[in-house]
Amino acid sequence: MIFLVILSILGVTAMQSSSLGSRIARNEADRALAFQAAEAALRDGELDVKNLKANNTACLAASAGCRVENISRGDGFDTSCTLGLCDSRSFTTPVWEDTTRWTTTGASVAYGTYTAAAALPVVGQQPRYILEYFPLGDSVVYRVTAVGFGANTSTQVMLQSAVKAPPV
Repeated sequence: MIFLVILSILGVTAMQSSSLGSRIARNEADRALAFQAAEAALRDGELDVKNLKANNTACLAASAGCRVENISRGDGFDTSCTLGLCDSRSFTTPVWEDTTRWTTTGASVAYGTYTAAAALPVVGQQPRYILEYFPLGDSVVYRVTAVGFGANTSTQVMLQSAVKAPPV
C-alpha cells in the first residue's frame, strides 16, 4: 500500500512538472509572436515617416492607404497626438508611457493604416505605433514607439527606434 502511495505521488509530481513546462513554452511562443508584431509595427512606422508604402513605393498624399498629408518636418504633430503624431516637447512624462494611447480609441495608429500593409494573422490585436517629433537644430528626428500583441492580447512587447527625417 505504501508503495502505491509513493508511486501516485511521483506520478502526480511528474504530471505537474510537464504541465508547467508546456505553459512556459506557450507563454514564450506568445511573447515571441508579440515581439515579431512589434517589430512589424516599428518598420511600419518608419515607412510612414519616410512616406512609403509597405512595398517601398512612394505613398502619395491622400492616395489609398496613405495619409491625407505626408509627414513633413513636424507638420501635423501636436500634444493630443492626433493620428499618432505627437509633439512630445511639451510633455513632462514620455508619451509612450501613457497606456490610454495604446487602445484602439487612443492616439496610436494601427499597423498598415498609412502604409497599406496587410493585416498580420494570428495576433490577438493588430500592433500599434506612435510617432514623436524631435527637432535637433537643422535636422529632425522621429521616435517610433510600437506595441505588438501576441495571440493573447495581454501579451505585449514595446519597441522603439529613431528615424532621421528625409531631406526636403
